[in-house]
Formats: sequence, structure tokens, C-alpha cells
Amino acid sequence: MKAWIVWGILVTAILLAGPRGALAQAQAGAQAAGQARAARQQTSPQGQSQPAAQSEQARATPPAGGQQRDPFRPIEIKRENQAVDLVPNCTQSGMAGTLVSQVQLQGIASDVEGRWIAVVGNNTGRAYFLRANDPLCNGVVTRVEQGSLVMERRINDSFGRTRAEEVVLMVPED
Repeated sequence: MKAWIVWGILVTAILLAGPRGALAQAQAGAQAAGQARAARQQTSPQGQSQPAAQSEQARATPPAGGQQRDPFRPIEIKRENQAVDLVPNCTQSGMAGTLVSQVQLQGIASDVEGRWIAVVGNNTGRAYFLRANDPLCNGVVTRVEQGSLVMERRINDSFGRTRAEEVVLMVPED
């Protein structure tokens, strides 16, 4: 409710001032800047007035592109070998489309051949079974042991380099 009142007052003020109000404000600002410049030149000694005027003129010239840069737009640094996508694009379904950071270890079981299988879940609430060398979105399962699940996560840093990081999940205690 309060926001509507504020917006109503702002819109009314803008409509009443119109383009003539903005033009008058811009002219008043330019006139004040001219008066300030003249006052600075009068207060400085005669020997220093010309270099001050030259440095002021150098500051007033626009950059080489012809336009001044918008101070609110972020500076873009273009590099040739920079990685474009820092976040992995996971389009597959199931565990192959799950990030390593989303894996939640629920337990570890043994199959009939004696190999360990990790029972995990993700943010969808479904249960999955992971074995060694199973792919994930941004990594791979390296090994499953009796009390832990070890995964390797691939990370792209801001310089475009790919690093590998080992993530170990322990079986939760009841």
C-alpha cells in the first residue's frame, strides 16, 4: 500500500514538472558549473591560471572512443583462452545429470560379488545406486569403500583451467 502512494507521488511530480522542468534543472547545473570555474580562476595567482585551465580542459575531453563510459556498467575484460561457461550444463536425467555437491549419501551395501554399492539420493528425493566409475554431471565416482563414497569433481576456474577435486562422503551415523 505504501509503495503505491510513493509511486503515485513520484509520477505526479514527474508529470507536473514535464520536460521543461528537466531542461531548467540542466541549465541551472551548467550555469553553476561555469560560475565555479570562473571563481577558481579568479582566486588562483596569475602564473598558475593557465596550467590549471589546461589540466581542466584535458579532464573535460572524452576518452578515445568518443563517449564517456557508463560508471554503472561492469568492466568487461576479454581474454582469448577464458572459459565461457563456469557452471556445468547438466541436461541428462538421473545421476548422470546430478552435480557432485547435490549427492547425499544414505548408506553403503554389498552386492552378491562382494563389491560395494553406495545408496545415494539427490535433490529430487529419489534413491540411486552408485558404483566405481559411474559418471556424474561434473565428476565421476572413483571408489566406494565400506564406510565412504569417494568422488572426483571437475571444476572450471575463472581462468578457464579445469581442476580436479576429491570429495569424500562418509556414511551417516544413526
